[in-house]
Amino acid sequence: MENYNNLLKKQLQEIDSMIAQTEKSLKNCNDLVDRRVFTSKSNGTDQYLWVDQNTRKRRYAKASEKDILRRVIQRDYDVSVKRKLLHLRNTLERFLRQYDIDEIEKVYDKMSATKKKLAVPIIEPDDVFIEKWKNIQYDPMPIENDTSFYSGGGIRVRSKSELMIADILEQKGIPYHYEYPLFLRKTGIVRPDFLCLNTVTRKEFIWEHFGMMDNIAYANKNIFKIQNYEQEGFISGKNLIFTFETSQCPLSSVVIRKTIEEYLL
Repeated sequence: MENYNNLLKKQLQEIDSMIAQTEKSLKNCNDLVDRRVFTSKSNGTDQYLWVDQNTRKRRYAKASEKDILRRVIQRDYDVSVKRKLLHLRNTLERFLRQYDIDEIEKVYDKMSATKKKLAVPIIEPDDVFIEKWKNIQYDPMPIENDTSFYSGGGIRVRSKSELMIADILEQKGIPYHYEYPLFLRKTGIVRPDFLCLNTVTRKEFIWEHFGMMDNIAYANKNIFKIQNYEQEGFISGKNLIFTFETSQCPLSSVVIRKTIEEYLL
């Protein structure tokens, strides 16, 4: 199950960022304290009027005052937005102090082992979910050549670059299936290099590594493959990871680690 606490906290950060943006804009409005604008329409034409705060009298804004008019209207907008954002922030903070979806899992965790045998949890505990995911059975594709690249976990892969990826995934504790069969409507069964699981969000990522991008035929074939993924709803950065290399620019372990940190941890 996706970690909603983290999603809500991310939303809180976005609200803080927008508050900071409005505050930055409002800092430049000290000279507009006494300015108020009233708007109306006359014969379908927009009209802008200055309002005297003391006498409530109005006068039409001049064409030469358009810039200051724009600043006052922007100020009023920023004030209203900031007020709404602060309200949302306070509401979200109060909710986060009380919200803990993990409490649902703890109800099952606290049950005796005997009762657990007969109870079906509404939220499967992480360790149970992950273990089931890791134990999914499928027939691997045969590797015809005699070259042997075995990861530390004993998984045979096809290249040194895939071996680097597999080893670092295993070092980081990221569950994966190598060349797991997936069905795409346009092309049928495909075998992505890695199907990885983010154990925090329970989200799956396809990881494709393209190792000969300086080979035009290879590159064209895999551009078509990328387009097929996108048509099926697999989007780079959302649920799809790409890494690339050429003979002159080999895959770096730094890139692999940063990719894992970005999407799988």
